[in-house]
Amino acid sequence: MGSSVFKMITQLVIIFLYARNLSFEDYGLYQSVWLYINVASIISLFGLPALILSSPATAITGWIKENKKYFLFLFGLLNFIPLAYILLAVTEYNFTTRVLLIILTAVQNIAILIETAAIKKEKEKLVLTTNLIFTAGYILCHLIILYANYSLQLLLAALIFIFIIKAALQYYFTRDVATDKSTILPKQLNRQWLYLGLNDVAGVIFKWLDKWVILYFISVTQFAVYFNGSYEIPVFGLMLSAAGSVMLVEMSRQNTAIAEKAKTLFKSSSLLLSSIVFPSFCFLFFYHSEFFTLIFSAKYTAAIPVFLISIFILPVRITNYTAVLQVYNRTDLILKGAVLDLIVAIVLMIILYPLLQLKGLALSFVLSTYIQAGYYLWHTGKLIDKKINYFFPFKNIIFIMSVSILVTGIGYFISRNFSTAVNLSSGIIVCLFVILTLLYNFYRTNKKEVTFKTADQN
Repeated sequence: MGSSVFKMITQLVIIFLYARNLSFEDYGLYQSVWLYINVASIISLFGLPALILSSPATAITGWIKENKKYFLFLFGLLNFIPLAYILLAVTEYNFTTRVLLIILTAVQNIAILIETAAIKKEKEKLVLTTNLIFTAGYILCHLIILYANYSLQLLLAALIFIFIIKAALQYYFTRDVATDKSTILPKQLNRQWLYLGLNDVAGVIFKWLDKWVILYFISVTQFAVYFNGSYEIPVFGLMLSAAGSVMLVEMSRQNTAIAEKAKTLFKSSSLLLSSIVFPSFCFLFFYHSEFFTLIFSAKYTAAIPVFLISIFILPVRITNYTAVLQVYNRTDLILKGAVLDLIVAIVLMIILYPLLQLKGLALSFVLSTYIQAGYYLWHTGKLIDKKINYFFPFKNIIFIMSVSILVTGIGYFISRNFSTAVNLSSGIIVCLFVILTLLYNFYRTNKKEVTFKTADQN
């Protein structure tokens, strides 16, 4: 969690500085590096980090030994395809930059596997410490190269170096730590690995597909504009990830009926997160122009309409829709939902892009995300044999959104004729007031429910 927070802050700082100081083309090329690295990395690793965390190490190594030829062929193919694509098909960079990009991808993959193994060995403090060192080096490299004499090649070389340092430290201090000795059946492992890999690949393709289309078919400049407009503020994803982890832990306990657990956890997680996300969404909706200009400057005003559409994805980011599916080991349904998400997005892109241009791409991904969430809720209801409104608190959520819109809207229309600084500051104050009020109401309501349950049990 600590590493994720530092990573989020680092990303925001770098985006803020690089968007303001680099040209459209240089900024677009910089962000396109992460498009290629993230997609290539997910394809190359194919769910292996998730498998390492969820399965005994001895079972994984045993399966690899038993299926050595198959594993080497598959692993080689999964690494060859994306890296060969970068080397031979990517035209935005010169040859040296493409080679550095391939090396950085490979080094990052190695670092991810070593870090995952360290977490598996319960060396969280080591991981946090090394990630702090890595983050400091990461942001220092970006700042020095930005303000000294910016060069994408020099930046890639520096990042390769600090990834190597991070991986070496984590490997050195965990190399003698023993792992678990339990095993699972190879067939179970085989099936689990396949679904994890396919789900990861579908997810990363969905995340980057719209940006890839712009980069490949339009221009680096438009890519830079669209990237900033569609950038999803990572703090919401971080909160959702934390809430999802809690849901999975609680759902896995065997002390309550699964339907009752689903009802309690969906209600508590969605109401808690909506108390933060909905007021934030309303603030970004009413103050989208002022907020976006503050972060990216007037240089990227062309991205504001894309940003306005993209923030509509936030209201769906209030719970882990796959929690029950994971508890039931229905990774096949999770994968089908990811593929559905991707297919719907592609179809909508084909329809909406000619009509709305870049705004159509953003709208396609917002709509497909809502459809995916509905798909997961529907299958959750089938698994626990309940209607969706039994475990998902639609009425409470609508109430929270209505209050957020009403109070934030009133605040905006009162202050909109003042200066931008006063208008934005008052909006932030109103947003925080609504969040704190809703959180207090959530805490008070939950406290009463816990008290009543305790009294009933006694």
